[in-house]
Amino acid sequence: MIGATGLVFGAGYYLPNQDALATAKGNAVVATADSAAAVHYNPAGLTQLERGEAQLGFYAIQLGNEANVGGLSYKSESEWQVAPHLYYAGPINDDLAWGMGINSPFGLGNEWGQATPFRTVVTEARLAHLATTGALAWQVTGEFSLGASVSVNYQDLALEQGIGILPLDYLRFEGDGMSVSAGLGARWQPHEQHAFGLMMSTASSTSLSGKVISNLLPSGPAKMDFMTPFRAAAGYSYRPAPGWNIEANVEWLDWDSLNNLALFAPTVPGGVMAVPFQWESMFIYEIGASYTTPGGWVFAAGYDYNSNAQPDTFYNPGVADADRHWLNAGMGQQREDWEWFLTYQFGYSNRSVGGALPSPAGQTANGKYEARHHAIVFSWQHRF
Repeated sequence: MIGATGLVFGAGYYLPNQDALATAKGNAVVATADSAAAVHYNPAGLTQLERGEAQLGFYAIQLGNEANVGGLSYKSESEWQVAPHLYYAGPINDDLAWGMGINSPFGLGNEWGQATPFRTVVTEARLAHLATTGALAWQVTGEFSLGASVSVNYQDLALEQGIGILPLDYLRFEGDGMSVSAGLGARWQPHEQHAFGLMMSTASSTSLSGKVISNLLPSGPAKMDFMTPFRAAAGYSYRPAPGWNIEANVEWLDWDSLNNLALFAPTVPGGVMAVPFQWESMFIYEIGASYTTPGGWVFAAGYDYNSNAQPDTFYNPGVADADRHWLNAGMGQQREDWEWFLTYQFGYSNRSVGGALPSPAGQTANGKYEARHHAIVFSWQHRF
């Protein structure tokens, strides 16, 4: 009964925005990676730090999703959702650097309620993901650095949908669990104007333990498989003049590994329910530029395009995935010991879905879907 889920974003449930300046540049920073946020984006960049520095910030987004099914329009709940990021990094000696971070590289949620004609497909999908990461970087030569990281991840997932026997009936799963993932990065700067970066992060697998809750079926304990995908990013940074940095990145996420998961609950018929995903691997294309004035003011803008990971056959409005465009711009100020940066982000997509498989109750999510998202990202950094 629980159908395929994920969280609204436009890249499955991946949440790439983990630093305000990086977001302003469309997250095209894997070849730059010159702040404490390199713990997430590319730990090899940590060897560029001359002093210890701490960064604190948040990503706040208001989701705007609308569905047109059978000539009628439905809107998901509009709410601000916040994902924090916290990093500390610094040099160990001339060749080694280290860092740590707490952030949310996956997550967010979407709630449609019981009034839609696809309520037996999904009414709510919500993920909280918190990663605690440690990173180490080694400057192999004056131009080339390697970095590695290990993350301990906590995930809390809630899924809900109608059953379809009685009006307003529902089945809800709530569960949480822990997983481990790792990353490996490289950065090569053969010339002061040119730099190249590569970052790979492993997949993670989690068994979420929790319960099923229903107003029709018996409630009781439950477990559900869950995963985050392998991802890889490559980038090139070009500094054409003092203060300028232009970068282009490509990211790839192995959503193809997300096949059919399973919900195990002794109180549901048969004791197990298939959770079909059958997603497809996808790319994110990112480009951005920043300019730092002689007085320390920083301006940045960028664009990123997230291709769709969810085929029509397994479309689920809880994910609301689509080919999505993100427009980003921000500004900030740098001083010797501190800096801040503020970014605005707008995301939009339009998608028509046909041929979606029906739920056991016979409902489908076929229709037209629009997304108009607004986000604010803020980061504060202090050097020691």
